[in-house]
Amino acid sequence: MEQGKGETLSRAASAVRSVGGRRVFVVLGVVLVVLAGGIVGLVLLGDRAVSDAGAEERNCCWEKGVTPAGLGERIGIRMPEEATDRRAAVKRNSRYSTGILAFTLAEDTANGYLSRMVPEGTRMIANIAPEPDAYKGDAPFTRLGLTEPETITSDLRKTSLCPEDTGTPEGRRLRSCVDIYAHDFASGRTRIYVRSSSG
Repeated sequence: MEQGKGETLSRAASAVRSVGGRRVFVVLGVVLVVLAGGIVGLVLLGDRAVSDAGAEERNCCWEKGVTPAGLGERIGIRMPEEATDRRAAVKRNSRYSTGILAFTLAEDTANGYLSRMVPEGTRMIANIAPEPDAYKGDAPFTRLGLTEPETITSDLRKTSLCPEDTGTPEGRRLRSCVDIYAHDFASGRTRIYVRSSSG
């Protein structure tokens, strides 16, 4: 009888250990699922915050009332009278402002204008390493409804100029360094893009 009683107690203890072990595994499983869910939630919130901050930065700080003529004077770019489809914007941040200016000229007029801007011996080069189509600079030309010149793969020439580097008739007017792009976008038509940053 004593022996039967001992076996019963042993089986009961074994059953309790088995149930207790399962409970530990169940509790650990629940804890791991909750932790994993929390981590995924934090990652998604962080990603959204970064995305929102990026969108805010792209849409933030654009000056109101900027005109092509006003920006041209400010950065030292004189647009020919024949220029059409004139567009301009200025974006400010805590360190500097970036002006973007675009206008269209007849191809011959554009070539003459650029020859008065770019110093002799300086070549405008092709865009041999274009940015991906989704590229948006700090002050994107998409703000003006235009394609980013850095993404254009054909019929585009570019150069950079600074006031101290150029004594050409148009170049000596520069008040800050500029990146200039010339895109022959249609037969006989050239769009001039200018990006200027200043402190």
